[in-house]
Amino acid sequence: MYRVDPINKGQNPVLGFLSLRQASERLPEIYQEVMKVAGISGSYECFTTTPENLDESLQNLVDIGLTGANIGSPFQEKVIPLLATLSEGANMIGAVNTIVHHGRFLKGYNTNALGLMDALAAAGLKTGKCSSALVLGSGGAARSVLFLLHWLGVPEITVAGRDLEKNEGITSYIGGGEPVLLDDALQQKIAADIVINATTVSNPQEAPELTNLVSRMHLTGCQMVVDFNYNNEDNIWHELARTQSCSFMDGLTVLAYQSRHALTLWTGKQIPLAAVGEALQNISPRP
Repeated sequence: MYRVDPINKGQNPVLGFLSLRQASERLPEIYQEVMKVAGISGSYECFTTTPENLDESLQNLVDIGLTGANIGSPFQEKVIPLLATLSEGANMIGAVNTIVHHGRFLKGYNTNALGLMDALAAAGLKTGKCSSALVLGSGGAARSVLFLLHWLGVPEITVAGRDLEKNEGITSYIGGGEPVLLDDALQQKIAADIVINATTVSNPQEAPELTNLVSRMHLTGCQMVVDFNYNNEDNIWHELARTQSCSFMDGLTVLAYQSRHALTLWTGKQIPLAAVGEALQNISPRP
């Protein structure tokens, strides 16, 4: 288990992101822009590790004085046993995407669900009027999405993934949603007011078979397609939204609204929703 010493929270915070693969430069870019608009001085860097070295990497983050960090795929569930405690939300979701240096211990939180809720509201989607949803994925992001949709009262939620047993575990843990195999879900007619991709795949070159299935999806009543990924010029989910004549939300928007909650945890400063909107406008759209 890592060793933690107290730090001064909120003063020029040193922040980071820990994942298996090197994150896009857009991640620190959005954080730096939100911090700039909100009047927060600090730094944000990206780090990579392996499942075998996750504990050691947490210690390294502590040793360099990080105030907190985001946790990326595939560590949002794996990191839980290594933390001293969890917030109520992270415990209910069963996944951690934000850790905070609290005195002499690390605490895990989940800001993905709140960030997605803010992003959907800013986009004008009336979630209270959604009667069905399709969630693709079986990791920490999918858990956050399912939790939020269930909490918002969406009555019919289909959770599709490659591992049916894992999806059954997620829906059982959250207490809502119908688990199905991904291939089966994409080959049958699905009623979904909103489709949310919580897998790591968005580019056709990453998964040609999935791309083919998505291109032949039979959706009815879709109002919005959300992709948790970003920085993809050739995006299969954006194309799905185009063919369905509905709105599309890129993961950069979700990330920006998620950052608002993470920064509040790290600095104690309440960041207005308007600050996120301004930050997004300041960042030039690019693939």
